[in-house]
Amino acid sequence: MTLRTLRGLLPVALVLALWQVFGDKESVSAPPPSVWWSAFTTIRQSGAWWPALGTTLRLFVTGLTLATALGVLLGGALGASQRLNRALNPVLEFIRATPAAAVVPAALLLFHASARTEVGIIVYGSIWPVLLNTAAGRAALPAIRLEMARSLRLSTGERWRKVVLPSLLPDIVVGIRVAAPVCLIVTLLVDFLVATGGLGYVLVMYQQSFQVSSAFALLATIGGVGIVINLLIGGAERLILRRWPAQRG
Repeated sequence: MTLRTLRGLLPVALVLALWQVFGDKESVSAPPPSVWWSAFTTIRQSGAWWPALGTTLRLFVTGLTLATALGVLLGGALGASQRLNRALNPVLEFIRATPAAAVVPAALLLFHASARTEVGIIVYGSIWPVLLNTAAGRAALPAIRLEMARSLRLSTGERWRKVVLPSLLPDIVVGIRVAAPVCLIVTLLVDFLVATGGLGYVLVMYQQSFQVSSAFALLATIGGVGIVINLLIGGAERLILRRWPAQRG
């Protein structure tokens, strides 16, 4: 964990410390953090924590992977063709402006609740940062690089692997980093609305049954999962860009 991350967590730690000092352990609406820990221990010992975490992480990883792959392919195509970009841009802007929460009921009516529907909703909600960053990077790719690839008689696949992708890598990584927290939020939303049994579903069940301490405990642990995911993606970003530098110009 970097020093910058620790500094960013200081306000949260201060709020939790003040909450612990001045909070009432008997409160039914805002119990202090020490009560959350006891509730989390109970949840973990009941066997509800690990299956819910596994379900949420499975959906998150699958959705983010597919969103990245599709975002790179579509963004690369849009950035490479101004005609295609002009033709599809109004439709894409309309789709992007529609929140994932509004798509869930229609998706369930059309495709019913299934693993494909769940992943499709997550991809729909999180693909845009990768797609738009990739399209912008592809449009700004210096023409001399592509001309050099043609002069070397590289195939289309070789041009993508040896020229285009290394040049777009910084844009793709930034898109993934922006998409990751969005993907986690949409995954938790799908957990709840589709009743997958993930962390979002369990959190809402505790909230609706007025188990406030358990709800706060799950909310805090979900925040911790988000921090860990962000740190892992940040570390992967630094490793990839150090091993595979790409500069425009």
